[in-house]
Amino acid sequence: MIQSSDKRSRTMWRAVCAALALGVLSACATAPQQTAHLDPKTGDGIGGTGIAPKIVSGDIRKDDGIGGTGILGTITGFGSIIVNGLELEYDRDTTVETDGRPTALEELKIGQVVLGTARMKGDTLYLDKLEMQHAVTGPIESIDHDKGTLTVLGQAIRTNMAGDKTAIESFKTLTTGDMVSVSGLRQADGTIIATRLDQHPDDGRVIVRGIARNVTTGSITVGGLIVPLSKETTITPVKDGGRVFVSGRMINGQFVADVIVGSAPLPFGSGVKDVSIEAYTPKSAAGVGLTIEGITIDGATLPTGTMANDRMIITGQINGADRITATTIDKVRTFVTILKARGSLRPASIRPDNNPRPERLAPPRPERTPERPNRERPERERPEGAPMV
Repeated sequence: MIQSSDKRSRTMWRAVCAALALGVLSACATAPQQTAHLDPKTGDGIGGTGIAPKIVSGDIRKDDGIGGTGILGTITGFGSIIVNGLELEYDRDTTVETDGRPTALEELKIGQVVLGTARMKGDTLYLDKLEMQHAVTGPIESIDHDKGTLTVLGQAIRTNMAGDKTAIESFKTLTTGDMVSVSGLRQADGTIIATRLDQHPDDGRVIVRGIARNVTTGSITVGGLIVPLSKETTITPVKDGGRVFVSGRMINGQFVADVIVGSAPLPFGSGVKDVSIEAYTPKSAAGVGLTIEGITIDGATLPTGTMANDRMIITGQINGADRITATTIDKVRTFVTILKARGSLRPASIRPDNNPRPERLAPPRPERTPERPNRERPERERPEGAPMV
């Protein structure tokens, strides 16, 4: 639960959010052969680069208090929380999670992929719930520093550093065995295009999120990872071609699943009417009857010149468990990828005063220094009969 503070604290927090960064990789959101256009003025912090999001022109209708708007996309800015060009506000009733676990608003960062539901209050969208959803968290199995690619839990991941020397040097600090959390969306072949890459200590939990393939009674495949199924670990059924979330542990170098959760193609729950989702177009983008990750898209047509693996924002209304009637489909050109690399520190000047970092606090001073003998104040400085202080 997010606790609201006074107006001054909220203003300070928004300023802090706008400056969030530790190190930056720029990433191209369109076809691999295109080069990102970088504008340092629109980055998310020290040394940041990126492009301001295009505001979606779709029709998000005023809510009647019953339904809501489902949102799946990448955080591209703060002030309010900006996802898919939508400005999303929050209040004391907004809940925030990371991969199913409660977390704090301070954990939101540019480049993270989030799933949320919001509703209109007047002319403003307010979040009921927001979940940060990593595509994969686990140890790096292989990495190619020259190509900007890596593999985590059998998932192929690609970045595009666009010649950014600082980003390239930061990426080179990563090595096999390092624990990383990767935010990003998948192309049709299952490759994750990273929008954020965070290195962190091993807390014993690894996860993978994607589309289930080769589903049998005994196992599923997510990317290049085969996950055994069992009654003890499967919380909700998994369908071939459906979304799946798997959480587990690494034991003797092998992934062991603890929780397996299948979900619907449109994972927003009942009552959600409007929708805004970000996704890559499939290889058959030029044809009719567009289907993306099990979701049938009809209504609006693709922008002229759309190619396979172009990144799109689809805005419209939900028309069934796996169907969207789109009002607009917009192409997104670029976005940013941020790398929290080994040794990088967040400057104190952009850290909130009410959220100090333990490693930056001064150690407590001892009450007495052993090497220095105690001295009594000379008797002549104390009036006769007065107690010692």
